[in-house]
Amino acid sequence: MLFHHLSAASAVAALIALTACTDNQGINAATGGLAGAAVGSQIGQGSGRTAATLAGAALGTAIGGNVATSPQQRMCMYRNAQTGETWQAPCPN
Repeated sequence: MLFHHLSAASAVAALIALTACTDNQGINAATGGLAGAAVGSQIGQGSGRTAATLAGAALGTAIGGNVATSPQQRMCMYRNAQTGETWQAPCPN
């Protein structure tokens, strides 16, 4: 029974890690839904497995679709005219 709870806990950790892989909210929601369904099917037993799978999918979709991702900051290329050296830095606002 302990192994069952540990595998469920690791699956939840994987769900959280996977849901923020992109900046696309739809992809994050789909990934969260799939991972949540997988976690739910591992947690549910007997006739409650279907309900646990559906609840996991719903919860995973909600989490994945609402994960706060850090906004991507535009990077600009700069060049030193005297030395020819180039570098990237955040663009000015």
